[in-house]
Amino acid sequence: MKAAGRLQDRRATLSAATCTALALVAAAITILASARTIPAVLHGTLFDPDSYMRLVRIRQGFAAGHLVNIVLGDDSGHPLVVEWSRLFDAVIVALAAPLAPFIGWTRALFAAGVATGPLSAGLLAVGLAFAASPLTGGRWIWAPAIIAPLLPGIRSFNVVGIVHYHIAQVALTAIAIGCTLRAGAGDRRMAWAAGLWGGLAIWMMPETMPFVVLGFGALGYLWLFRRLGFILVRIGAGFAATLWFALWIDPPHGGMLTPEIDRLSIVYAMLGLAIATSCAGLAWLDRYAPETRRASLGLIGATCVFAVWLAAYPEVALGPYGLIPAKAMHIFFGSINEDQPTDTLALAASRLGPALLGLGYILHRFWRCRHLPAFAGIWLIAAVGLTLAAGLTARMMIFQQYPAAFAAGLAPVALHDISARFASTPRRAATLRLGLVWLPVVLAYVPALALAAGRNATPGNQERCSLRAASALLAPATGRIVLTDPSLVPELLYRTRVIGVGSLYHHGLRAFMRDWKAWRTPAGVAEPAAVRATGAAFVLFCRADGAHSALGHGAADDALWPLLTSGQTPSWLQPLGHAGGYRLYRIRISAR
Repeated sequence: MKAAGRLQDRRATLSAATCTALALVAAAITILASARTIPAVLHGTLFDPDSYMRLVRIRQGFAAGHLVNIVLGDDSGHPLVVEWSRLFDAVIVALAAPLAPFIGWTRALFAAGVATGPLSAGLLAVGLAFAASPLTGGRWIWAPAIIAPLLPGIRSFNVVGIVHYHIAQVALTAIAIGCTLRAGAGDRRMAWAAGLWGGLAIWMMPETMPFVVLGFGALGYLWLFRRLGFILVRIGAGFAATLWFALWIDPPHGGMLTPEIDRLSIVYAMLGLAIATSCAGLAWLDRYAPETRRASLGLIGATCVFAVWLAAYPEVALGPYGLIPAKAMHIFFGSINEDQPTDTLALAASRLGPALLGLGYILHRFWRCRHLPAFAGIWLIAAVGLTLAAGLTARMMIFQQYPAAFAAGLAPVALHDISARFASTPRRAATLRLGLVWLPVVLAYVPALALAAGRNATPGNQERCSLRAASALLAPATGRIVLTDPSLVPELLYRTRVIGVGSLYHHGLRAFMRDWKAWRTPAGVAEPAAVRATGAAFVLFCRADGAHSALGHGAADDALWPLLTSGQTPSWLQPLGHAGGYRLYRIRISAR
């Protein structure tokens, strides 16, 4: 029973050959699973507005001579702050550099950006295997490389043609947790590494913070049973040093002291300082505090330090709700697919089903270790992390990669457990292992497939929207403001030289609201004031997307969006042409 919670091998490591094999398998599965999208990618299409915006931001940074935090051409011509950390941008540039002399920077950046999908899948497979191997003695670590790329929570952000950090940030978190596990077994070098990788994960994206901190918190819990101050002080120092160095070279647009909660900022640098202070305090207690008071003083001290940090930056506790005013939150988030809840059976099964299986296994391990408080508590903390990931995903699907990664990372541990418990019945063990590998995948897809089978086939002659095919249509609008769907603006900036009214980035909230009001205001017989307020000289619209966009939901029938969806053109719009499903209109000057 005692072995139920212990590390199998505190020195469990992965050889370079093993890491390479795992990464190649995961990358290959990712590419095969993207077979339907690859032809479009080869013709220059990406599948996420953020992907276009990232490449636009990098290209504009080249023109400025350095990577930037702003984008020009959005917000009716004003600079738009897009506060992503520049770590992922730097990776794309590094991948593109060897290709640029042969195919030019534009194509090289596109190719490098597309390559980040399979590369992120490979990094995730290695990260999950690295995190699981101390609990399995290095056995069954191939499972995440097969399972993770097939889970919808991972695939949704890792289809070839999506250029973003959603999967890479989970991989960095998994590596940080793997280092933390080894540090808890006494490896001092891994303590430094845990702090470093935890800092890199938060630098990549602060939504990793709860899971990184929970990993450190699990080690703090072990401190109650063993004197681990010498380990914790290294983790805290490495974590704080990484975050402060990252903030120095990659500050927010407003400077190092500007608080931002959706990118690396002083908020998280101070978190690093708080954790380093807490860890130093625990190390001091290990050396000087009486045994009878050590645990209570440590708990009180760590709680107070964290409470002071949270009191200094209370918006962190609000998460996405701390970014924008409450009145605009519903409208803004309602226009972003990633911010929708998992409110259907198919979504719940695909995004939450594997996580619930993982949670059941964690609780099983907790129950088996219930008489060993040190190990039972660690499994309970893992249950808290997975429950948090599932809860966030239930509210907003932008977090769906976390519960999926949890489930894939637990697979090797469960496979090892099955092999050990049923060693005397090999056939039964083999059957259980096979079922465990495929059950999360089957559970994730069967409800959606059943639902799709019950739907009527979609007619093949429906009009489609292709901005790539419509790029030449926008030549008359070069350098002018174009009113269009906000989700289209990043691709517009990538393919053309027009100016958008607003897009879906919270620093451009006022521009988005101008766009939203312009589409939903009654069109009338003359240009409405809401349209005039955008400064737009042209309107770009595709009817095929009209009925499905949140811009038209609940709008009056005589508003601009519903009118164009129904094929009616207000008198103050002059049709100029159509291509790729899009229609371009000029706003008549006489109407102003």
